[in-house]
Amino acid sequence: MRWGLFMSRHVSEHAAHRLAWLVAGVACRAKPAEYRIARANLLQVLGSRVEEEMLSRTIRRAFSMALRSYYDLYRALRLPRQELIASVELPERAQAILQGVQSTGRGMLLVFPHLGNFDLGGQVLGTILPGMQLLTLPNPSPSLQFANDLRRKGGVEVTPLSSVALRKALERLRKGGVVALAADRPVSELDDPVPFFGRPARIPSGHVRLALKTDAQIVVVYCVVPPGAQKNTLYLEPPLDVIRTGVPGEDVWVNMRQVLGVLESVIRRWLDQWRMFVPVWPESLHS
Repeated sequence: MRWGLFMSRHVSEHAAHRLAWLVAGVACRAKPAEYRIARANLLQVLGSRVEEEMLSRTIRRAFSMALRSYYDLYRALRLPRQELIASVELPERAQAILQGVQSTGRGMLLVFPHLGNFDLGGQVLGTILPGMQLLTLPNPSPSLQFANDLRRKGGVEVTPLSSVALRKALERLRKGGVVALAADRPVSELDDPVPFFGRPARIPSGHVRLALKTDAQIVVVYCVVPPGAQKNTLYLEPPLDVIRTGVPGEDVWVNMRQVLGVLESVIRRWLDQWRMFVPVWPESLHS
């Protein structure tokens, strides 16, 4: 993060993006713990038969995009409001989805995978959708606290997970407001395992539980750089309505599979921008 902050103040965009690729190459040769974690995560998605060259390039691209994303984020945060919004491409389809959900008067749960520049996408949406609440990890580390402080600069209400934060989220959604959170990485050993890319993972179900209690619509959103483009683009998937099975205990499971199905499709499509440097399947690190 601090690398990106420094570079955004002193280095041109072209030079910073090129340097991010070079630094990522050095990191991949050094193979730190994050490299081994990313490799294990990507192998689960790509399958054990993937060619080593392709796997290595995908990991390097993910490292490079992480560095580039910090640079792009901090550079954009210094821009006036309208220039910040304009720094990200928002296709007509994404605009139509936003307008469609807003027109219902129901709450909107924005679910972010750790793809591309998710923080920049969140900043843009927070500017477009005033009063947005972002739920983040509880007991933030110094680096996460640094990130949360920057997220607040865009007007987003950042609330580390707690009973108070959840009550705020419920109230906001019931009033037709917007709550955002990530939903593709393990957070607690207390979460029940659910199938994710064909293997059980302890992905949190908070977004599904909030939607079931408030009848909010779930929208998967991600901010990535399309092939051959220089500009980040913000995509939204069609909104998901919660499924009510009528069977006690089944609703969470069924809706988790619904959301994870969309996340799997999106992550596969943009796998080289999946910034997942924590083990989704911890046991795979030892296999």
